[in-house]
Amino acid sequence: MGALLIVLGVILGSLLIIPKKAYGTAPKADVPVNPNSIDAIIAENAKRYGVENALIRAIIRQESNFNPNAINPKDPSYGLMQIMPILAQDFGIVKEWMNPTEAEVAMIKQPSTNVQIGTWFLAKLLKKYPQGVAIQMYNVGEAGYNSGHRAAEYLSKVTGYYNEYKSN
Repeated sequence: MGALLIVLGVILGSLLIIPKKAYGTAPKADVPVNPNSIDAIIAENAKRYGVENALIRAIIRQESNFNPNAINPKDPSYGLMQIMPILAQDFGIVKEWMNPTEAEVAMIKQPSTNVQIGTWFLAKLLKKYPQGVAIQMYNVGEAGYNSGHRAAEYLSKVTGYYNEYKSN
């Protein structure tokens, strides 16, 4: 239990180090597509942020296996792209990222909002880093990146899914 708290503290502490301005100003979460159509949501955000559709799909598959109600209680992170409340705060969805309300969590989990925030964040990483590093940072955050085994395993899985989607 103590080790888990230390790891959580390191993760949360590293997130606090990352200035919001490093990612630019977040747009409003207003994807104008049918929220019941994940394909349309992915396509709209791929176009909006200049991220390959296949890469967004690969991240979603690894993060949630396309489950819009996925929750990782360790982070916590939510939805298709496993969005943490601190990113949702940049969109004005969450007021206090360390203590999101049920309504705020429901908004984070909404597919259109979730994919927009995740794709926006991925696009910011891709503009700053090579694709492989950006993919690993999506999983562990910029401050948490050290190209360790966990990050390499994540990259391997996402790259496999990416190549699968890209060839289809």
